[in-house]
Amino acid sequence: MWAEVVRERSAFNSLHILIITAFAILGMIVLFNGAFRSVKPSAAANPPAAQQR
Repeated sequence: MWAEVVRERSAFNSLHILIITAFAILGMIVLFNGAFRSVKPSAAANPPAAQQR
C-alpha cells in the first residue's frame, strides 16, 4: 500500500512540474511577444522606399 501512495505522489509531482513548466514557457512567450511589439524599428533597420534601390 505504501508503494502505491509513493507512486501516486510521484506521478502527481511529475504532472505538477509539467504544468508549471508549460505555464512558464507560455508566460515567457507572451512577455517577449509584448516586449517585441512595443519596440519600434529604427530608421536604419527600415529605410524609406526611395533608398531601397
